[in-house]
Amino acid sequence: MIKKIFIASSIALCSTVAFAQGYKIVDSTYSRVTLDHDSLYFDDYSYLDDYHFWDNIFVLAQFGISHSMSENTRFGKFFENQRPSFNVGVGKWLYPSFGMRVTAGLHPQVGRAEWDLSEQYPETFGNYNFNIFSAYLDGLVNFSNMLFKYRESRVFNLIGIIGVGYDHTFGFDKAKCDEMRKGITLKGGEYLSYPVNTKPGDYFAFHIGLQGRWKLSSAFDITGEVTFNGTDDRYNGVGYDRRYDTYFDFMLGAQFHFRDCHGRRRFHYVKHLNSAVIERLQRMQDDENDKLDAALMAVPEVFENLKFNEALQTTISFYIDRYYITDAQKKNVKSVATFLETHPDINLIVTGYADVETAYPAYNLRLSHKRAQAVYDMLVNEFHVPKNRLRIDYKGDSVQPYASVNEWNRAVIFFLDKGDGSSQVLQ
Repeated sequence: MIKKIFIASSIALCSTVAFAQGYKIVDSTYSRVTLDHDSLYFDDYSYLDDYHFWDNIFVLAQFGISHSMSENTRFGKFFENQRPSFNVGVGKWLYPSFGMRVTAGLHPQVGRAEWDLSEQYPETFGNYNFNIFSAYLDGLVNFSNMLFKYRESRVFNLIGIIGVGYDHTFGFDKAKCDEMRKGITLKGGEYLSYPVNTKPGDYFAFHIGLQGRWKLSSAFDITGEVTFNGTDDRYNGVGYDRRYDTYFDFMLGAQFHFRDCHGRRRFHYVKHLNSAVIERLQRMQDDENDKLDAALMAVPEVFENLKFNEALQTTISFYIDRYYITDAQKKNVKSVATFLETHPDINLIVTGYADVETAYPAYNLRLSHKRAQAVYDMLVNEFHVPKNRLRIDYKGDSVQPYASVNEWNRAVIFFLDKGDGSSQVLQ
């Protein structure tokens, strides 16, 4: 019966995971906001940020009780079947709705002689103690993220647990077990004993359970967890005609989440900025640059020795929280390379920026560096611009060159490298 329950639960959980991965609305945001024609707007799809293998790692420690349910313990007193228990582990969330973990712990257990022996001859028979060292590989399913849209700020999450592992039994109460094994001889000559095998053993184990997780901060969670564990019938030193024995674990604990490659500790979704919007922003920038160019005609001495190409009036724009170069922006990078090819006496400073609303200053500084580096690498590797004609600089959000439109500051801007450490803005 236990095997059937375990198999049915496994199928249900696996089906739920598959459903979650196919139903992207669960883990994304789907809401188009209609704004004025001249307003900036996002596409109707949010996508999960880029993560690496070592991201979204957590560690946990748990303490609680283990409740034994081997053959005869159910006939004893309920509160005599519980012992202190603890677990430690490490895990990784692969997606907001699915993760894995490995746990190891010590779970002291209680065994008990047959009911009639324990009741009639309590001085010889009754409860005996032993220990389990357990190790499990678990699959984790976040039901909250599956049933509702993922929210980084959600305080409570309900998580399903299913796993396989092994139990190592040891530390049997040898004096008590020897006494039961030795047994007693009644006045009528009847001999009674309860043979317990006190040798350590290793057994296959499985469990299924639920965890409630309460978020205390970006780094810490408090957890409450209950698991139903099945293992070999012989784990308590005595085998009967059934295949499995069981025990429950009731655990309270804490989890710590490590920082990921973006400096965060939780999954983060970013809005997708439509390529059409990027291009429209670019045209708006070009229009403003045209106006600026016309105004600068009144001050010809500033550029009297420079003949500017249209390419240098175009910045390289990026999606929010991103540093890869789209196909539309690659054309702009190519035009900068063409300009440098036709003006061998000009060197450039490739300067990255981030908008002030994306994240915190330290993160934005790294992001602006990655944007400048991406443009530099494309100029050098794809368009064969000599390295000695380029220099990288990055400002993070400390400088906002487009003060009127925050989104424009997700950009790389080119400056004239004057060779003495100073620079001159090229539009």
